[in-house]
Amino acid sequence: MKKPFFSRLWTKIILGVVLLAILGGAIYLIQNRNNTPEDETPALQTTKVIKGDLVISANGTGSVYPEAQVQLGFKNSGVIAEIYVVPNQKVSEGDLLAMLENGSQQAAFAEAEANLSNLFSPAGVAAYQIEVINAEIEYSDAIGQSYTLGRAIGSSNDIAILQASYANAQEKVTLAEETLALYSGYPDDDINKIRAIAALAEAREELSTASASLNYYKSTPDELTAATIKANIEIAKARLEDAKKALEILQSGDKERLSESLSAADNSLLASLKNIYLDYENARIALENTYMIAPFDGVVVNLDMVPGQQVSGTNLLTLSALDTLQVRFYMDETDLAGLKVGNKVVYTFNAYSESNISGEVTLIESVLENVDGSPAAVVWGSILEDSSFEILAGMTVDVEIIAGEVEDGLIIPVQALRELTPGSYAVFLVKPDGTLELTPVTVGLRDFANAEITSGLKAGDIVSTGTIETSDGN
Repeated sequence: MKKPFFSRLWTKIILGVVLLAILGGAIYLIQNRNNTPEDETPALQTTKVIKGDLVISANGTGSVYPEAQVQLGFKNSGVIAEIYVVPNQKVSEGDLLAMLENGSQQAAFAEAEANLSNLFSPAGVAAYQIEVINAEIEYSDAIGQSYTLGRAIGSSNDIAILQASYANAQEKVTLAEETLALYSGYPDDDINKIRAIAALAEAREELSTASASLNYYKSTPDELTAATIKANIEIAKARLEDAKKALEILQSGDKERLSESLSAADNSLLASLKNIYLDYENARIALENTYMIAPFDGVVVNLDMVPGQQVSGTNLLTLSALDTLQVRFYMDETDLAGLKVGNKVVYTFNAYSESNISGEVTLIESVLENVDGSPAAVVWGSILEDSSFEILAGMTVDVEIIAGEVEDGLIIPVQALRELTPGSYAVFLVKPDGTLELTPVTVGLRDFANAEITSGLKAGDIVSTGTIETSDGN
């Protein structure tokens, strides 16, 4: 760190600088006093209000750091099997850096992956086709029960017709059950078996409707029965929707959709499907945890492991980013008043002293550090422009922070300011007749030598820079 820290303050004059205006060599006298040799006053010291630039800056020193630097390791404990990098080696995002012994994890993942693949096989899809058919039957039965919520309004003839329809539907169900029994030993994905199951579902739905219609004219349920029927309908409907959803996913072949669809599945119909998927995910994660992967493009700056070593946790490898760098530097605590995030920064690298690049302040740490026996503020700055030279982490750099600047502003020496109250200022304006007028002004940017005037004066005005005796003795 360069010492001492100090503020470098300067003014560049655009329209020309008039250092000191001497008004005709004449002597201005205080009004109402005699012009005798004994009453002569010294020549009035004045200056002209000019237009110019004012820049306030502060200096510091620091070093270059990578913006992103991480300590890598393994999430699980294990034995190092392979290390694929060495210190100072550049790597790309996604590169394999090291690996644990993972024979058991690979075997578990292979088994889980096979089980998941079986779900999407023709046999797996056929099994869920049957689940959908069964769910449709249950839902139809539940809907049929809802017809009993009607009133007993049918005639004897109506009931006779409905009884005949019911008997016919029973015969169809019996026939469909006998047909399905013929295929009992066939695989679940056999097309004839699937058709027989579908025919039975259709016959049962017809029977359910006939039964419901008959019951509609024969009885009226109590409130408890009605509530139970409604609840059964909702349960059967939810089961049918889940079964259709699962079947649609399996038919699509998209395994990734399982994580979205089954994350909250609690229905027993989907329990096996959900468990198979969760087993697959857990096995996949367990295997991935045996690999150390580069999270971004960078360079290996530290390596603390060897093959055969038993390890647990992180801090085995340090990876620094290559694409983004930042500067950490120190500033004297006396310069903190004008320092803020967003201030422009000019960097001069010791290795390239003839070239400068710009940046800005990104962070001012809240705790001072002791540097060479003096308290110093720790500041971080970004690098905003591409350089014509290579910037490496660890380089030393001189820093100039632009705490404030104004271009083509009204500038006067600070000696011309008169502080009326804290933060309130005025100047003695020299009028054309030589008299002085106390004029309030608004002060903008200022340093130890010059001040910016934002209101109260105009370019070319003449103000006093000397001591003025006023009626109150000041």
